[in-house]
Amino acid sequence: MIELLKSKGFELSENTTLTSLSGGVSCDIALVRDGSHSYVVKQALAKLKVKQDWFADTNRNMYEQRYLKYLNKILPDYAPKVLASFENENLFVMEYLGDQYCDWKQDLMQSKFDIHTAELIGKALGLIHKKSWLDPVVATLFDSDENFNQLRLSPYFMTLVDIYPEHSQAILALCKQIQQNKYCLVHGDFSPKNILVKQGDIKIIDCEVAWYGDPAFDIAFMLHHLLIKFFHFKQTALLDLSYAFITAYKSALGEELFSEIAFAHIIKITALLMIARIDGKSPVEYLSEIDRQHVRAKALALFTKQITTYTDLQEEIKNEN
Repeated sequence: MIELLKSKGFELSENTTLTSLSGGVSCDIALVRDGSHSYVVKQALAKLKVKQDWFADTNRNMYEQRYLKYLNKILPDYAPKVLASFENENLFVMEYLGDQYCDWKQDLMQSKFDIHTAELIGKALGLIHKKSWLDPVVATLFDSDENFNQLRLSPYFMTLVDIYPEHSQAILALCKQIQQNKYCLVHGDFSPKNILVKQGDIKIIDCEVAWYGDPAFDIAFMLHHLLIKFFHFKQTALLDLSYAFITAYKSALGEELFSEIAFAHIIKITALLMIARIDGKSPVEYLSEIDRQHVRAKALALFTKQITTYTDLQEEIKNEN
């Protein structure tokens, strides 16, 4: 990677160091230090690092670059700065934020449940969706249906069709609806691990699933992570975080636009994501077998019911029957 950076005009000394960072399952990501300068370099992998075979087009790195650059332009406080962008090589360089940030998942796994953080995250997502709502320029930049299908609909949802044949028609119908809902810029992996936090500040990262499409998917993606952690920790504070996130999102987006996103649709996606994290290609790593059984049963119940309010969602989740 150092030689590639040199070929792109980076003047690196003999003392330059490159340290691999944890970049999830889909990319190589490294911290480059050269004297007083430090920055992060990211390049997509063709085969994702999961147990089952999962391949995806490396051009997703291009969409990630575009997402971050879009945020740098319209909401610069919510993303690290892109320092150099090489779309043809599916490679980009961004600022290194330092050790003062940690991902929100770390806080949640340590039972640090801060309502204000959930509100900041909901507000940020609502503003991103609002600013890109029905924007034809953004729609063209993120015309990435194939990428979204490879990274989300196929591995998360389509793999469940054969596992749950009794729900196959409902799964296929939901996928079709998601594909047809073209409203705004969607992150596609809007999860706690992809939100870096420090007191009173957040940064959004890992947006290679970026897509112009259904806003309900981003809401559901965050929500399903919080609900799975509720079943793991058995702490109602996680339900409070979910409510704070959704309420702040709704306020930032605005009542009129939010009314175009059916809450029942959000919950259908949330439920199917929960099932996918048990039986799909990207299973949650920290759940016990008892947790897995509980999440699966609850998610299937949510998927088959019409949940139209957050109060109904809470009641269904807390219901032990």
